[in-house]
Amino acid sequence: MVAAVPARWWFGSLIPLAVRSEGRPLRGLVATLALAIAAACSSAELTPASVAPSTSGGPGTSVEDGADPDAPALDGGRAPDPDAVPLAMSSGVTIQVQPTDAGAALLAAIRGAKQSVHMTMYLLTSNEVIRALGDLKQAGKDVKVVLNRNFPTGGNQNQGAFDTLKGRGVEVVWAPDGYTFTHAKTILVDSEKAFIMTMNLTYTSPTTNREYIATDTDAEDLADLEKIFQADFTNKAVNVPSKLVISPAGANTLHPARSHIKQLIDSATTSLDVEAQSLSDTTVVDAIVLAHQAKVDVRVVVDAQTLNTPNQTAAVAKLKQYGVPLRGLSSPDMHAKAIVVDESITFVGSQNMTATALERNREIGVLTDAKSEAVKVRQVIRADFDKGAEL
Repeated sequence: MVAAVPARWWFGSLIPLAVRSEGRPLRGLVATLALAIAAACSSAELTPASVAPSTSGGPGTSVEDGADPDAPALDGGRAPDPDAVPLAMSSGVTIQVQPTDAGAALLAAIRGAKQSVHMTMYLLTSNEVIRALGDLKQAGKDVKVVLNRNFPTGGNQNQGAFDTLKGRGVEVVWAPDGYTFTHAKTILVDSEKAFIMTMNLTYTSPTTNREYIATDTDAEDLADLEKIFQADFTNKAVNVPSKLVISPAGANTLHPARSHIKQLIDSATTSLDVEAQSLSDTTVVDAIVLAHQAKVDVRVVVDAQTLNTPNQTAAVAKLKQYGVPLRGLSSPDMHAKAIVVDESITFVGSQNMTATALERNREIGVLTDAKSEAVKVRQVIRADFDKGAEL
């Protein structure tokens, strides 16, 4: 876990930016640009789920409070897939919640690297982080960076960081064009620990957003992350059998990302807490509905400020139709991507619950069964739910 340090900094002097995080909605003239960038996270091809004729009786078919009594029964169920590989948990994972220290501990960890920093980032605009990477390189450290180049606005918000890093001798490359977006936010430090984050490295991300930073010291995960990083850095294809939740489709030969997330949700027996900036993937939405119908205590929190796409609107309508407890959070800005099952297993990663994120982006997430981390994240999600607005 990153050590706490005084939080005076984080991106106090920053490259001018017309977006917050991945396009957090802003006031005034930048609002249109912000909403366009949000499409990188929320775009997906949600279509109405196939439904069977309504049935009566049997488990999970009783009318829930707030549910539409005429809602059709969903196809399928929650029976485990007999061919699915059992979920494996990463060890040595701790999770930090933002905003807490304005990102100071993460910056200290980057600055404290003794040998190497290998970073993949969707959006990098922090002068503090850019300066730290340049300083490490000039001190003789192995510093390599993969930056996302494609943004839904058509511009390139990372060009300034790319040019500055290049000028200081840092080995920086654009992410492979084969992904719709390189939306991962990972940092490997000294081959000893990795930060797997929901958070971009911008000024507002650690100061005004709800974010999660997972520190992972699992040796297998570190090896897998290094393979993925080196492949992206050299623009080569890679497929790994991994405990990690990896996008795009085909990137993890054990667990495709969508089925990985579905299997996690399907495993819930007592409680399911979901916090996602964007939630529109039909498979994921249906899995949440089925958990609710199976009497699992479900809470879902989404971003109240980006409910502006047909896919997200359809997903919210479906959850409401089936009576799933659902809230929209406005403050802090909701940029999280986290799931807690039975207050015992936690997912944190860059993946929004959209088809684009699960199938076409480069994304990384991690699962841990550390009880302390599950309790911590669940408490935050429940608190965000309680102060969120009904949708």
